Amino acid sequence: MEGPSRLPPPTVVRLVTNYAGFSPNLYRNYSGRLTSNRVEIMGTTIFKAPALSSSIEMYGWVNSTLLGASRKAMGLYYKDNSGPFPQPHPKSNIKPHNRVDYITHHGIFRGLTGPGLQPTTIRYTQDLCRCMQAMDLKEWVQMPDLMDFFREVVGAGTLKAVVGPTMFRLNPTFARDMFRFDKIFPSFAPGFPRLMMSGSYAFRDKLANDFKKWYQYANNHFDESLVDEDGEWDPIWGSSMMRQRQSAFSQADHHDDETIARIDLGLAWATIGNIVPLSMFAVFHVFKDKELQRRVRREIQDNLGDQKIEQVDVAKFVKAVPLLSSIYAETLRLYVKVYSLYRSPHDDVQLGRWVLPKGAVAVLNSGPSHMDPTFWNTMDGKHPVDSFWADRFLVDPSDPQSGPVNPECRETTAEKRTATKPYFSTEGCEGAWIPYGGGYSMCPGRFIAKSVLVFTTALLVSKYDIEIDCDKPRFTNKRYGMGVEDLKYPIPFRIKRRVD
Repeated sequence: MEGPSRLPPPTVVRLVTNYAGFSPNLYRNYSGRLTSNRVEIMGTTIFKAPALSSSIEMYGWVNSTLLGASRKAMGLYYKDNSGPFPQPHPKSNIKPHNRVDYITHHGIFRGLTGPGLQPTTIRYTQDLCRCMQAMDLKEWVQMPDLMDFFREVVGAGTLKAVVGPTMFRLNPTFARDMFRFDKIFPSFAPGFPRLMMSGSYAFRDKLANDFKKWYQYANNHFDESLVDEDGEWDPIWGSSMMRQRQSAFSQADHHDDETIARIDLGLAWATIGNIVPLSMFAVFHVFKDKELQRRVRREIQDNLGDQKIEQVDVAKFVKAVPLLSSIYAETLRLYVKVYSLYRSPHDDVQLGRWVLPKGAVAVLNSGPSHMDPTFWNTMDGKHPVDSFWADRFLVDPSDPQSGPVNPECRETTAEKRTATKPYFSTEGCEGAWIPYGGGYSMCPGRFIAKSVLVFTTALLVSKYDIEIDCDKPRFTNKRYGMGVEDLKYPIPFRIKRRVD
């Protein structure tokens, strides 16, 4: 029988100090309010607590420290205790137009998970197909860096699908500039003053000015008649998400164009910062393993039949090829190391035999969970957790040892399966496979991220041959905690279109 609830062990233990060292400014902000996330209470408990559904303090810190938004405007984020749900918390007195937590989450959720998901996905896939078709790849072409190639074809296409063509016309180097910003983005985390990073600050200001130039043009040239039939796209604002964010944020206190530009810069970075390298790593592993390449091509062709890859319904296709889904999940498990912050502003939160005090901040790190050798299935050590195993998330009905979870850790389930072929599954991984965080504030871009990765991999594997001159990627530690770590060296490769 468990005793009374207790506070977790003392503040800021080893896992948290990684983040504190990475960001002294964050450490100072939350010193005395952080509670250890090394305590064995997580599982799915923290994600099931409605009081911990908000990551608004993380947004406030990112917007101010990393993106340069004014402290006055960001004061709304630290004060907003209304929550991310449509109905504000009954103990909150935040005015409706200042509910920045709800405004942020609802807008992105609608744009990337709700009705905006399919149109945005289609725009990306069409752009990718056009871009690849325009390249002269009938013969082998040597290229210096696979990551740069993905920045050009995947990154630019993803950004265009969200912000539209006008932003690119007004700022022709926008995609390239965003990846330059991606390189310097972590350097803002310690909170160094402008004097110590004048060049980085100036470049960030330049990008904010690019957004403001776009806003000014859009406000002068947008007309409702330009919006397409489904209401999700126009050539000026791009996706309806951008148009609606502009309308909602402009009504919040202290949110002028300068502040909104900083926030939109963050959204643009989030659009490409992780999905581009993750897509690259998925393709990297498929082409480095000839047998895996053969299997992926066969499964794609079996699914397509006489249809061309360019014609697929991406939403259905993503679910129809289990091997690609497993590759997707394994890529995120292996490469995503991200921190999430959670806080309950009104009440203490019960987490098993522990209690998170009201106002305290819980820091969750996906890295240890993703690399836990006692939890993940390694097939008796044949596929260690620090290696890529394409089949890790496949369950073979004829093999009781298959599946993502170590057989010794599995819980029995009453669920009955009728499958006779291997199928994709994350069952039992709740609270362990957390590349997007968890709970209500789980990253709303997760569905389009999967669509981008799976379709990009399928297109390149089915239509192209790629030979990669690199056995194992090497990383810096500059982006630890922000998702995918930064590559230390280029990955040379050559590419050629396959003969149909």
